[in-house]
Amino acid sequence: MSPTTLTRLVCLLGVAVLLGLAGALAAPQSATAAPHPSFRVVCYPTGMAPNDPIVFPGQAGRSHRHTFFGAKNVDERTTTASLLAQPTSQCGNHYDAVDLSAYWIPTLHQDGVPVYTDSGAHQLTIYYRRAGGPDGLPVAQAMPRGLAMIAGDMHATTPQNHVTYACAHETDTGRQHGGDHTFVSCASDEVLIAKLVFPDCWDGRNLDSADHKSHMAYSQGARGACPSSHPVKLPQITFEAWYFGVNGDAGTFSWSSGSAYTFHGDVLVAWDTTAAANLVNQCINVAVDCNPLGYPAIPHGSVDPAQVDAQLSADPPRPAPPSSEPASSPATSHAHPPATAAASGTTSGPATRAPEPSRTPTSAAPTTSRTATTTPATTAPTPQLRPDDRAEGSGTAGEPSHAHAPDRSPGVGATDARRGAGGPWRYSWIALSVVASGALWAGLRRVRALRRT
Repeated sequence: MSPTTLTRLVCLLGVAVLLGLAGALAAPQSATAAPHPSFRVVCYPTGMAPNDPIVFPGQAGRSHRHTFFGAKNVDERTTTASLLAQPTSQCGNHYDAVDLSAYWIPTLHQDGVPVYTDSGAHQLTIYYRRAGGPDGLPVAQAMPRGLAMIAGDMHATTPQNHVTYACAHETDTGRQHGGDHTFVSCASDEVLIAKLVFPDCWDGRNLDSADHKSHMAYSQGARGACPSSHPVKLPQITFEAWYFGVNGDAGTFSWSSGSAYTFHGDVLVAWDTTAAANLVNQCINVAVDCNPLGYPAIPHGSVDPAQVDAQLSADPPRPAPPSSEPASSPATSHAHPPATAAASGTTSGPATRAPEPSRTPTSAAPTTSRTATTTPATTAPTPQLRPDDRAEGSGTAGEPSHAHAPDRSPGVGATDARRGAGGPWRYSWIALSVVASGALWAGLRRVRALRRT
């Protein structure tokens, strides 16, 4: 073989080495942990009213104005029992049949006018996550049924650590800026987002407390450890309120509760217990991101009865104070009829185990919401994309958006969606690179020998 021919062969081997290394680097990384072990529920507005069934149960019109998401027919008399009596909620991607929880935040105002639309342009994305990420301590159980939580401080006059604001590009929502603790200015092609992180450590006994906060605490440290006073680690809820079509100067925005510092949120938990346990088992505690953009159905599988019992075991609810207001909401509260359940709201929901309703998931699209209020409100145009088809940001305040979850239907063994993504192909590329490198070295030595002769 002539030196010229051998040199050409050596060059070809060099190209093979480079291709092998490039393939090894480009192949999907084998991973057993997702960036955000979580699942998310996207819920739509169901009403706007000056009511708060946790803080002012049975007392219509006592609160500043709130916008309600998810559960339907929420008013001052709403309890866990009345939530569970509803067949579906206003949440998408099949969660409408299993998450009947009520979520609410103060109503956004722009130039002093309430911002509200039930067109789908406004939505509340609720992330249920493992604090500490994939290396965080596992959660002890799913959310207890009837748990009442409030995050944020409506009386705050300084920035809150768990509240941030951002702007996202309307059609490429992964492009975000902000992360400030006060309102940010959004361009005409951007969307205003408000983010709020809830505490995730429960005292294990009380579904509520006198101040609606003392029964909960925030986890601490890199792994999200709970203090001994609140030893039960739960999924950490993060609200992201998305206002498509709402933008402009930061100075034009306010909340019904006051300035940007006063942002807060309320949750009254009413989950299907089997679905909630499966979401913990197959998403949060195996470090899989069950983002509904890639998961067409709710995870399913066998559930230990103890996991269901844990969601139904807590101290009996405290009786609600007698109502000093009329039984029905004022005319500006809801256009739909109020719920018929008795007033409660501090820790609504029976302490004894109730029969679990059998529900069949319905379509991902939300049902049409009734008109929520007679108060004039600014309305935003319907978004160009269906709300469930957008890639919103991550659940933690100030973090950037994360990528879509794997496009596969989860079930038993859902961890395979993230495990071995590159698998044998990655190692094949590495093996090819090693063999080619050896051949290249031998070829170079042969070329040198021939040139000496």
